[in-house]
Amino acid sequence: MVVGEAFTKLRYDRRVSPRKDASLALSVFKLVDGIPDLFDVRALGRSAYRQARDILTQYIDQSFSYVDAVVFTIVDDDPTLDQILTVDGRDFTIYRFAHSVQIVMP
Repeated sequence: MVVGEAFTKLRYDRRVSPRKDASLALSVFKLVDGIPDLFDVRALGRSAYRQARDILTQYIDQSFSYVDAVVFTIVDDDPTLDQILTVDGRDFTIYRFAHSVQIVMP
């Protein structure tokens, strides 16, 4: 989900891809595939959907995306995940994780 969101942002943001050239956006996949230890790719179960929906309901006054909420659930469910790289720094600092998590913003 996160890779898909990053691809879409890079693909259609005119500041990044003014000619709507997919080359830069495709680099997201090369990055994930080329450095397997850099990113943790996980399968999602139905419980992640329900938990994300519950987070969006609880934080109804915030601008969290669905993908943000799914990431929150994955991190909350795994105490070994203690660092997140995101461009949504504000959203990730507002959410209260179940354990200590370092938010890294480029």
